[in-house]
Amino acid sequence: MRIAWIGKKSPFCGNVTYSREITNALLDRGHQVSFLHFAQEDSEPDNWPNLREVSLPFIYKSQVYTIPTFKATKLLTESLREIKPDVVHASLTLSPLDFFLPEICEELRLPLIATFHTPFAGKGAKLVSGTQLLAYQLYAPFLVNYDRVIVFSQIQRELLAGMGVREENIAVIPNGVDTVKYSPGFSQIKAEF
Repeated sequence: MRIAWIGKKSPFCGNVTYSREITNALLDRGHQVSFLHFAQEDSEPDNWPNLREVSLPFIYKSQVYTIPTFKATKLLTESLREIKPDVVHASLTLSPLDFFLPEICEELRLPLIATFHTPFAGKGAKLVSGTQLLAYQLYAPFLVNYDRVIVFSQIQRELLAGMGVREENIAVIPNGVDTVKYSPGFSQIKAEF
């Protein structure tokens, strides 16, 4: 399967780790992955897989959000047309392009999946959950046009469904840890107890 993965390589955050680990796993399973991301150049750490990359131009990039140049939409569309993926995956939230992806993919007749990384603290949280709720309210009308949306908890699924995203299009896949790769080594402290 040919997969166009739209994600982040920098600055470091959980979305970067998610994109790296999932694209590595997809490659290990024999899939062809093209990685589209906001970058000025293609020099990244060695722990990234060797795959086709498309660098999208930006004006501003931070851990939270990226402001693309006007050329980014055209480059993204042309790249997807050239790659001809079987599916497009967007690891959201990235940039205002998130809102145009459904239209681009519909025009190119490509299925579009998103992993919506915006957490929601739920009941009892104060300012942070208010800001997070605003992100859900902003994204929900656009997520309606994605073929599938992946979230990490049932409360996120219920929240998006309440905002109009079809429940059958929302998949809950909780975050996990590869316990073989990320397991602690021998510890003298543990041995002393």
